[in-house]
Amino acid sequence: MKKLLQSLFILMLVASAALAQDRTVTGTVIAKEDGLPLPGVSVKVKGTTTGTQTGADGKFSIKVTAASPVLQFSFIGYKTVEAAVPASNKVNVSLASDSRLLEEVTVIGALG
Repeated sequence: MKKLLQSLFILMLVASAALAQDRTVTGTVIAKEDGLPLPGVSVKVKGTTTGTQTGADGKFSIKVTAASPVLQFSFIGYKTVEAAVPASNKVNVSLASDSRLLEEVTVIGALG
């Protein structure tokens, strides 16, 4: 009986560790208009505080859990996009410009 309980306990530990495994998701973010990579795009796991930014080549890498398979991509002047993480763990996104955001910018300068 003692061996059976020990075996069940070990099995529970292994099963819980398998369910909570992190996955590394990679991908590239490009501009929809010209297809060029966008550096500095914020990539966030939806519903968490986990996030990263794209590099100079528009590429990113982020760890997600099985419980949070949706990524949010945001960048000033572009529409925010959400993308589900597929089984391949590769997410390529194209962001479209948001002209409404560009109209709201006000620049005030002063010479001193």
